[in-house]
Amino acid sequence: MKTVYSFRIDKELREEMERYNIKWNEEIENFIRERVKELKKEEVLKKINETLSTIPETSSSSAEMVRQDRDSN
Repeated sequence: MKTVYSFRIDKELREEMERYNIKWNEEIENFIRERVKELKKEEVLKKINETLSTIPETSSSSAEMVRQDRDSN
């Protein structure tokens, strides 16, 4: 289902747009769709970084941690 979203542009720009055989509504919709995808990715990355910031840092390497875990069992 589609909905209408309108906005104003300069008259000169509108005249230039009319010179080209382009479906501007599709162009605009695709641009908005891609921009929303970018914003969602940024949101996810922000949440990941927030989560990672709560995890304490360690000076041990992963190999050392695996060895320590194996030795403790």
